[in-house]
Amino acid sequence: MAQAQEPILLDTVNPLAHARALRCAQGLVYLGDNLGRCFSYNPNTSELHALNRQNPEIRDVEVNQCGVLWMQTGDSGKVFRHTNYEPILFPRPEGKSVFFDGIAVKDSLVFAMGDPANGEFQVYLSYNFGKQWIQVRGLNAFEGEAAFAASGTTVQILDKTLYFVSGGTHSRIMIGKKRGKRWKSYTIPFLSGEGEGAYSFCAIDRKHFVVVGGNYQFPDRRSKVCFTSTNGGKTWRESTVPPMGYRSCVIHFQGVTFACGTNGLDFSTDGGQHWTAWHKGNFLSMDVSRDERLWITLNRNLGLFPLEPVRKAVLIKN
Repeated sequence: MAQAQEPILLDTVNPLAHARALRCAQGLVYLGDNLGRCFSYNPNTSELHALNRQNPEIRDVEVNQCGVLWMQTGDSGKVFRHTNYEPILFPRPEGKSVFFDGIAVKDSLVFAMGDPANGEFQVYLSYNFGKQWIQVRGLNAFEGEAAFAASGTTVQILDKTLYFVSGGTHSRIMIGKKRGKRWKSYTIPFLSGEGEGAYSFCAIDRKHFVVVGGNYQFPDRRSKVCFTSTNGGKTWRESTVPPMGYRSCVIHFQGVTFACGTNGLDFSTDGGQHWTAWHKGNFLSMDVSRDERLWITLNRNLGLFPLEPVRKAVLIKN
């Protein structure tokens, strides 16, 4: 196990403040926390800037050349544009609000996914970075099936294909080809039950996928916490050497896959089949900055944990 580096605590006034929304872009680290605050942090100057008025809980942030979008979760979920923080309006399911689980962006395409309402997953697409939206209909959910907003990484866009994963009574991957015009679903063999299932998904390429999760109520249970696919999600194989327990976030960077959760951080160099424990800690979300530092959010004091450089560290560990 590696020696822990000193975390960066950005809010020592609110010890329960933590960020599940994390994105590294443009030389900055963007954070959204459980108190509804949005920040940008400059690692070079150690400056933290508050970017908005306080809103309910922020669970995802996406950044690209078109701008910055923040996702607010809860019973009245919203997505905010960085420029004015006015909520983006979505077509609402009749008699229901939307509990958003994650958003993904690619150029001007935005993909937002929320828990089922009236038996359907709430999926919305925008082709102009949130100015107008269309709802994708017919993505039916099983009774007791939903998604998790643990780190905003249940959704992903790769090329022209959209992906999201679910959990609860059924764990599945939903795949929308041609920018969500044609959808298929495949079962992922997580355990079935409350709090069980897929919490985070990573498409390494069009065929090789990694999904992590388990159950946050049993953080040290290692069985049924990670599965991999080598055929585009059609079939799944449990990790031979799994992570050290429940995991809420998985990402891939230049040949190395990282997974973090409430009892630590692991890495894999073979696409998620064999994992090595790296750091102990209570971690929530991750991203890699352009200088190859791995940034992880902590479950206290709006904490950030930087590891650098990630490829060199993995080579040394191996």
